[in-house]
Amino acid sequence: MTRRLLFEPARLGPLALRNRIVFPPMTTGYESQGVITPRSRAFYRRIARGGAAMIVIGDVSIQPSFAPTPYAYDDSFVPGLRQLVDDVHAEGALVAAQLFHQEYDTGEVARLMRTEGREAAMKRLHADFNDYCNRLTHEDIAAVRERFRRAAIRVRDAGFDLIQLHGDRLLGMFCSPRLNRRTDEYGGSLENRARFVLEIVRTIREAVPELPIEYKLAVIRTDPPMGKAGPTLPEAQRMVPWLEAAGVAGFHVALANHDGLGDTIPAMGTQPYGCFLDLAEGVKQVARVPVTAVGRILDPDFAEDVLASGRADLIGVGRGLIAEPDWPRLVERGDLEEIHACIMCNHCASSLMSRKPLECAVNATVGTEDPVVIERAAHRRRVVVLGGGPAGMEAARVAALRGHDVTLVERAPTLGGQLPLCAAPPYKKEIDRLARYLAQQISRRGVCVKLGSDAPIGVLLDELRPDAVVVATGSHPAIPALPGFDAANVVTAWDALTGEAPVGKRAIVVGGGAVGVETALTLAPRGIAVTIVEMLEQIAGGESPTIVPFIESQLRRFDVRVLTRRRVVAWESGRLRIADPDGNESALVADTVLVATGTRRNEAHADEIERRGIEYRVAGDCSQGGTGTLAGAIHDGFRAAMSID
Repeated sequence: MTRRLLFEPARLGPLALRNRIVFPPMTTGYESQGVITPRSRAFYRRIARGGAAMIVIGDVSIQPSFAPTPYAYDDSFVPGLRQLVDDVHAEGALVAAQLFHQEYDTGEVARLMRTEGREAAMKRLHADFNDYCNRLTHEDIAAVRERFRRAAIRVRDAGFDLIQLHGDRLLGMFCSPRLNRRTDEYGGSLENRARFVLEIVRTIREAVPELPIEYKLAVIRTDPPMGKAGPTLPEAQRMVPWLEAAGVAGFHVALANHDGLGDTIPAMGTQPYGCFLDLAEGVKQVARVPVTAVGRILDPDFAEDVLASGRADLIGVGRGLIAEPDWPRLVERGDLEEIHACIMCNHCASSLMSRKPLECAVNATVGTEDPVVIERAAHRRRVVVLGGGPAGMEAARVAALRGHDVTLVERAPTLGGQLPLCAAPPYKKEIDRLARYLAQQISRRGVCVKLGSDAPIGVLLDELRPDAVVVATGSHPAIPALPGFDAANVVTAWDALTGEAPVGKRAIVVGGGAVGVETALTLAPRGIAVTIVEMLEQIAGGESPTIVPFIESQLRRFDVRVLTRRRVVAWESGRLRIADPDGNESALVADTVLVATGTRRNEAHADEIERRGIEYRVAGDCSQGGTGTLAGAIHDGFRAAMSID
């Protein structure tokens, strides 16, 4: 397919964009108390170098905040912002600052955190999420307008090409039919609810007439209900000409927030590709200025079709450019096999929710303190990688890129390790993209792959004579030593997921972690009655918080019974005896018990390798302590290969 439109220059107000690919606003957590850091500059410069036409710096706060975002509420932040702008410009991209005001009283929340503790602060925070706009006085509203005005001047002075107004957060609250309960001129009718936003646009237009304004139009869905802070689509369509008349030069259209991140940052399999495209298309129908579409747009042909059909003018690619910053350049030259495609696992969002800087599961170079470049090693060496799972394949890929002579040895007849297990649940098929990419890469880089190899480690080492070894032999399921667990109808969840073990019509999954719930949601749609038994109070530990609500909804949909805080006692005569926290026992009847209680490390062969005096690294689940996650395996394999010089 010819992707002509995707790389056709575009205009946004007075600005000329080199193509139609935009990196949308995303929080990174790389800033330090609002100040741009070298890590932040390196991240955005790398995105710009990959060919995106414009980068939007997300959540630039116009007031003091404890959020890990850039700040623009004081002149002291301008030098750092200017350095960031210069870096992006040096790579040929335009850069926008997304100005926003929080939907809560930052000063009061901070005061409560200092004086009464986290619980009191969080209580106030959650209350503000539903009511803050209704408590602002006219003096407060005037103060917010002034903050926007001053911040706009600062980002102009820093050299930004564009201002994007964040139409979710506080601005979205004012527009919202669900959250705005004011009875004055800022509440009630849509004209009144939109008044505050239009005042902000006009204020910025007057303060910095030379900077175009893009408005992030966050839209509420009504069927099914999704989002709170913004107008409905019919209301948004009415607002568009008002905003254009006030001075808006473009619209970035997305789903309104304030409900759940799983809705606004949908994980793999939870929403269709182009999941917010209908909202952008609805705005495009009435807009006279360019419209940017976002929402699980990964495939370049899909993006081209969106442009060709007139549903949008620009394409926002967020997580896809984090996983593969060179997406634009690779697509333009038609080298799609080189794209390190995002799998929508939301490890990026989960890292931020865990109060860590943004990371990517499949791209280990993202967000490092110092920029990481895969360069050729000082010496070409013979490298043997033991294990063809994600850690081993990543190690082989990177070692080959660095110029080493690489051989990968895998006992199984196919590559992938646990990746097929990860991709077994219906909603996790997108993991197959990673498996295909890694297999293609090691083939393209000339890695010698030996499958089905059961030779003893000593024989392999003597035959291959490596200078360095990466041990990535993975792990195997752990079956607890409980009475009856040696029976034929007690099998591992892994064997059930691969189809190697038959499962009866009634199944009990012992262990409600990630593997346990994935097993349940693989079997339940087949008509199998499934019960999950978990010792802890909650299930789905280790899953991204953005996907847990979806998992819970699917468990309800397929009538999966979940028993938490239960200890397994024994399996006998088709009954699983369990005990509650008080020691009271009960029995569950089933045909099959599926064990998902963790793993044990496979042999790392350290003694045999050391005895031969060979340099080695251990990566992935077979390492001391293990990694336990796909991201951990990929990052481990990457670091192991990068350390061989």
